[in-house]
Amino acid sequence: MKKFIVAVVMCFAVATAAKAQDTKYAVGLRFGGSVELLFDYNLSSENYLQFTVAVPNYDGISLTGIYNWRCCEWDWTPRTCSWHLNAGVGATVGAYHFGDAGFLIGAVGSCSFGCLFNNTPISIDVDYRPVVGVVAGGGKSGFFTPGFWNFGLSVAYHF
Repeated sequence: MKKFIVAVVMCFAVATAAKAQDTKYAVGLRFGGSVELLFDYNLSSENYLQFTVAVPNYDGISLTGIYNWRCCEWDWTPRTCSWHLNAGVGATVGAYHFGDAGFLIGAVGSCSFGCLFNNTPISIDVDYRPVVGVVAGGGKSGFFTPGFWNFGLSVAYHF
């Protein structure tokens, strides 16, 4: 049992020592206009795909896919973290209003500003992710107006 615990601790130490920029995936949470589970897949050093499962406006469920570009990077605090600005576009589908669900479909924009820590594979971002969409059917048919106010804070673990 002691050997197993030492092995697990060593694996975790090796994983956290790896630089997050060299990683392929990230998982995390986003809080704001909704609660979201995030999954990022790095395509290259310049762009990545982000997939989310969200509870939009805390009253439904949606799946979102966003193609993001890494626009800018700054080395303002080289001992602590690297700063970045990302932007992207995508689409979302889902069900809105649990009581009388309607079908949600829309276009998504994304702009995030944050930092990626040097000594641990964790990033923190503040973002604006507007959803321009419609809800068809159900009791809340029409434009998805809560999507315009979708500001959030996300934390992700890179591996």
